[in-house]
Amino acid sequence: MPDAEIPLSPPGTVSLLTKVLYGIGEIAITMKMALFGLFILFFYNTVMGLPALWVGVASAVGLVVDAVSDPYVGYRSDASRSRYGRRHSFMLVGALTMGVTFWMIWAPPREMSQVGLFLWLLASVSLFRVTSTFFRIPYLSLGAELSDDYHERTAIVGFRSFFGLVGSLMAASLSFYLFFPNTGAEVDPKLSYEGYPRLGIAFGAAMSVAALVGILGTWAHRFVNARQASGRPTLASFAAGSRLALENASFRRIWLSFSLFFVAVVLNGTMSIHFLTWYVRISDSTVLSRLQALFYLSALAGVGFWVWTARRIEKRTLYMMSTSIAALLMGSSPFVFGEGSVFGVGDARPLAALYGLAGFFASALWVIPSSMVADIADEDAARTGLRREGLFFGILNFGEKCAAGLAVLIGGALVDYFARLVPGEAVQSDATISRIGWIFGGVPAMLLFAAVIVVAGYRLDRRAVAAIQVRLREGAADAP
Repeated sequence: MPDAEIPLSPPGTVSLLTKVLYGIGEIAITMKMALFGLFILFFYNTVMGLPALWVGVASAVGLVVDAVSDPYVGYRSDASRSRYGRRHSFMLVGALTMGVTFWMIWAPPREMSQVGLFLWLLASVSLFRVTSTFFRIPYLSLGAELSDDYHERTAIVGFRSFFGLVGSLMAASLSFYLFFPNTGAEVDPKLSYEGYPRLGIAFGAAMSVAALVGILGTWAHRFVNARQASGRPTLASFAAGSRLALENASFRRIWLSFSLFFVAVVLNGTMSIHFLTWYVRISDSTVLSRLQALFYLSALAGVGFWVWTARRIEKRTLYMMSTSIAALLMGSSPFVFGEGSVFGVGDARPLAALYGLAGFFASALWVIPSSMVADIADEDAARTGLRREGLFFGILNFGEKCAAGLAVLIGGALVDYFARLVPGEAVQSDATISRIGWIFGGVPAMLLFAAVIVVAGYRLDRRAVAAIQVRLREGAADAP
């Protein structure tokens, strides 16, 4: 492609159609996040009989493999000069492979030994995580490059978050209706194997289709910042670039805070079916679907509010406020629900209020952090002269994946050794049920408050970003 046709910098505004089609790509990611959080521990532990700690270990190892690949895939996409665009060439590989590998996770042979089942989970999760990385990291990096405007970046993330929440809503609510319907039988349908392979193939196909829509919808933008890619990639330059990225104080705070946030929310999500089934004594699939739908519908309503509010209040302030409220909501749940509490057991109405509030405030965390990382990439570019969005999002996702793996590992260990849940049993002891409430609410709340403390020192506000972008434009004007 001739140099004259290569955009040297992203435009200030992006068309509505591009934002919509780009946003649809996020469905591929949030579907799998919702389904993993809801079912991975429950399926392999309660349905298949694999010890919860083994499930945690396999999930954690798979996430660590994925997490290690995140920064490197981001770095390689930064440096790529592919004829299909440095981001899109990687995204295509991921889109075409993630659906099949997702299905494998939910279709283990039924007669496997515990060791064989553990190895199947470890291999299939690791394979899926790596294939999804090829789409996810360049996709996030592309979003940061579509505009250099402080507020337009938040709008782009808002569209991505909106459709991501649509994907989560579809996965969390339709999964119960379609694959675990109430049949009137005494056996809880979620305890039956048959629905899980069907879930895997249906949502795996939906992920690949959504990813391809995101790719095709941004095809015209595949050469944004193409001339600013670094030279030939080497492991030494990758290591040096990663070290420089982590030396950025703004990025370190976001990285650590966001990682703590993910440990909290993944632990909470992983324990949600346990909490609802045994602590609140609600197992009706229809009610569970409605609660999940309410959470994500409230989050969808919140996205527009947070994008609008971010034009008036600094991103850091919104991040701290929404995380603190989420911590209070999680931390209160063991006190206000359960046997002998204010709302008792079996009543879904107060739970609906909690889910609605939690969804509204949690949606800010889908919008704000990625917009902040785009600002950090400008700060880095002004200092180094390099565009390294891929590396920053790769390292951010490295922390997110390690955090998610750690959360499942912590959850599995606490279920086995603290709650002492008996796998495959529909009835659990009072002590087990009480401890499930604390794992679901108390531990995540403490982690979220720690995340607020870490991000309090973040100083990259709109004035600072405006000054940085003036320097970047002056540098571009002075370049030969």
